[in-house]
Amino acid sequence: MVFADTKERLSPYIKNKIIGDLIAGGFAGFCSVMFNNPIDVIKTKMQGVGGEKLTVMGTAKNILEKQGPLGFYAGVVPRLSRVVLDAALTFSLFHSIKRAVTSLFVGNKKQ
Repeated sequence: MVFADTKERLSPYIKNKIIGDLIAGGFAGFCSVMFNNPIDVIKTKMQGVGGEKLTVMGTAKNILEKQGPLGFYAGVVPRLSRVVLDAALTFSLFHSIKRAVTSLFVGNKKQ
């Protein structure tokens, strides 16, 4: 959803489809990390020593009280660097291969 919407909005400005796919894929990865990181931080805290005694809401409350709202984004920079690059490459490669295969098969049908 994020990838497709971003790609559509970029298409009037970026004519090179591979570059558009890279940027839209990177942005989709960024959004994924930013929305999922708070849940991931809570999960990681609950998996630590003594985590079996914790609840999701209790862990979230504890993070908020001790670290504030930014506590939910602990470790976000390394994760962003990995996921943004991964998503950008994955989306651009997938769509490049998809375009090549489609043109190959559509090109054969026209002959």
